[in-house]
Amino acid sequence: MTTPDFPFRAVRGAAPFGLRGPAATLWLVAALALAGCASVAPPRASSPPPAVPAPGAPVPAPGPAAVPPGAPAAPTAPGAVPNARTAGAEVLAIEQRWLQDWFRGTPVRIAQRSDGTLTVDVPREFSFDAGRSQVKPALAAVLDKVAETLRRRPTTHLTLLAAPTDPASGSPPTLALQRAAGVQRHLRDRGVAPARLGAPLADGSAAVQLRIGTLAP
Repeated sequence: MTTPDFPFRAVRGAAPFGLRGPAATLWLVAALALAGCASVAPPRASSPPPAVPAPGAPVPAPGPAAVPPGAPAAPTAPGAVPNARTAGAEVLAIEQRWLQDWFRGTPVRIAQRSDGTLTVDVPREFSFDAGRSQVKPALAAVLDKVAETLRRRPTTHLTLLAAPTDPASGSPPTLALQRAAGVQRHLRDRGVAPARLGAPLADGSAAVQLRIGTLAP
């Protein structure tokens, strides 16, 4: 009698010789389970998680982003690169604060315009007596400080020098011109070069008007 080939029969799914009924069924289930385990590939090794810096350890700064060739340059923020106009406006802003400190609480109006120029207005009643062109002490005090600003800032000059006439009807415009010339003379006597004072003008407003600007580079 031939001896049964147990390995071959086991692979084919048959129970070993001599097993019948429930025992044969249990053997077949176990054989199938072992065969399934053998066909499953071993699990792949997972990549290690990224390293986490220790608390308090310095974090390296990110490098600059790469810019593709031919890409347009990033726009410059307004005011990031100073130019002559903004630099002049900053100078006049400093002088504005200085003059305001001197004449705070008085009728003198000191302001900086949107174009950067600095305006100084002195009401007519504090500048001249009616019908006269002589500079009154209140206006003289303001002109002294304006002259100090002009001497301290050699790149500044007057872009406007205007004086009012009297409000009375029929007042001659020559009076306003005489007053403006008196303002110019006062500044010149305080050490400001005539070339930086401009031409005196007559104006229909109710104040002496001075406007300070900066010379173009």
